[in-house]
Amino acid sequence: MTALLASVTGPEEAEIAIAGGADFIDLKDPTQGALRAVSPEVLQETVTAVAGRRPVSAVAGDLPMEPELVAQAVSARRAAQYVKIGLFPAAPEKQRAVIAGLEGLAREMRLIAVFFADAQPNLSLLPSLKEAGFVGAMLDTLHKSGDRLISHLPLPQIKGFVDTSRRLGLMCGLAGSLEAPDVPRLAVLAPDYLGFRGALTRGARGGAIDAEAVARLKALIVGSAGGVAEDAAEERLAIDRIFVRDMEVEMEIGAYGFERGRTQKVRFTVEADIRRRAAAPRAIDEVYSYDIIMDGVRTLVHRGHTDLVETLAEELAAFLLQDRRLAAVTVRVEKLELGPGAVGIEIRRPLEV
Repeated sequence: MTALLASVTGPEEAEIAIAGGADFIDLKDPTQGALRAVSPEVLQETVTAVAGRRPVSAVAGDLPMEPELVAQAVSARRAAQYVKIGLFPAAPEKQRAVIAGLEGLAREMRLIAVFFADAQPNLSLLPSLKEAGFVGAMLDTLHKSGDRLISHLPLPQIKGFVDTSRRLGLMCGLAGSLEAPDVPRLAVLAPDYLGFRGALTRGARGGAIDAEAVARLKALIVGSAGGVAEDAAEERLAIDRIFVRDMEVEMEIGAYGFERGRTQKVRFTVEADIRRRAAAPRAIDEVYSYDIIMDGVRTLVHRGHTDLVETLAEELAAFLLQDRRLAAVTVRVEKLELGPGAVGIEIRRPLEV
């Protein structure tokens, strides 16, 4: 289950975040940049107040990529269960030097590297993190101007980050001015946690944490993860149909030789049967996001050549049916440049319980 990480400024906000259901408490000064650190004293006060009820992480600070300076800042935050180190814009060799310079501390502390989606993140460094002993990696945004993580990196690239981190055995998190509508789109990728600040506050990013806002986002994450199989009573709920019709993309597809090395137009139509969660939905956590369907199509397109429309249809259906709110899904895939009009396949797959 994806966890909720709440960025807080100290012990008072940590208590509010815990009351709202946050799973991780993350210490930073959000008014002073992406990873501006709080003092070691505030860190210790917060760790003492949390008293083991939640893991506590702390950022090392907005630091230049100088190994000794970064190592000193990390060492000063030993009170935290996790320390986050920003890989700020610099030449790749400088970032690698910082990672290598933390290898000794990584044997004593749990370190998480933070990549910035709006600053040309060098995700090829992920294996280096594993080799140096880091326990995790995170995608965030450097500039808190309101642009969200999804604005800077396409979903297929974010999915690649999550999949690579998982393959390497690294804990992975996603953050970056995330809002409630982003949760279903990112939760389906199954990161270990989603991080929030502005969406948890009353008003601006620098405002105070609000327990109700924390609770709403926690409920949305739990619901977006699909939850457990529906019980008999829920089976009797009305079924709604979410659809994406006539989504045309350019992609590489086809089993014939002349279809390789070129793109052609493919049209997707998807209908998802959803068990209604509320009689009159008024909040994002009460509906299923059609963005998830479109993200699924784009992810299939991004991976490269596929021989068969049947493969696309089956894999898209399987991807969508990971969410147990769906009762069934119908997927139509049509190639538009062969034959008169369109040729393709339509499949209907139920949720297997």
